[in-house]
Amino acid sequence: MTKLPTWFKSPDAWALTISAIALLVSTGTWLQVDQQLRLTAGQVKAYVQVVDATLVEPVSTASFITLRLRIKNCGQTAASDVHGEMDYDLGMPDPNGDGNGATRRDFGPMGPGIERDVRLTSNRINRRDWPTPSHVSPSIYFFGTVLYTDETTGDKRKEDWCFVLPLRAESDLNRTDLERSGVLMYRSKD
Repeated sequence: MTKLPTWFKSPDAWALTISAIALLVSTGTWLQVDQQLRLTAGQVKAYVQVVDATLVEPVSTASFITLRLRIKNCGQTAASDVHGEMDYDLGMPDPNGDGNGATRRDFGPMGPGIERDVRLTSNRINRRDWPTPSHVSPSIYFFGTVLYTDETTGDKRKEDWCFVLPLRAESDLNRTDLERSGVLMYRSKD
């Protein structure tokens, strides 16, 4: 039979060995929990998005262009200080535009899953000098930004959006429905 070393027989050595193993297990658990918290922190946020946009009245008759936006907090936490701005342009807007702070409007706080219809109105008169629609006519782009504060993290966030009214026929000037711009994505400056 093999004789055990004297340190192995000591109760202090056993206590030290068990303590070291417990420390290793605790450290491993803490690292896993820390990783889970970082992953969760990336998911548990407010995400206010523009779900849909329509014109309140056609561009052919409106004195000032007014959009009805349907916005929704798709995130898991509340958003406060929610406000937005808009602009429009014949042809593609500057993809790195300054935005139009003169049209800014407060939308109020939004809890998770809350959906709201809001209106944004342009700050310049519609001169109604739209081109005669044809298959080569440019489109009218409507774009802007929704800004908000994430209640959980306190981070200031923004959601840029862009919708389009293609001018392919004379009747398009009387439409109020808009299409989400798939090609052009407007990006406001930070």
